[in-house]
Amino acid sequence: RLAREDSILHRLANGATHIPTIVRAIYISLDPRLTGAAGMSGRAHLEELVTRGVVETDGPPAIDGVFRLAA
Repeated sequence: RLAREDSILHRLANGATHIPTIVRAIYISLDPRLTGAAGMSGRAHLEELVTRGVVETDGPPAIDGVFRLAA
């Protein structure tokens, strides 16, 4: 879990702002049938990071939300 969180934070630090972009970068050889599940997992990680104040988003965390590192 912590490794996945680190990967998400790394992607955010390098300009990724949307869950689909983050999923494609983290799960390089992912079976396309699992993309939706990977997106939901990424969303769960981002929700936790928003709750902890590490990541920000406009409105509640959503699968189509825009995320960024907290200032």
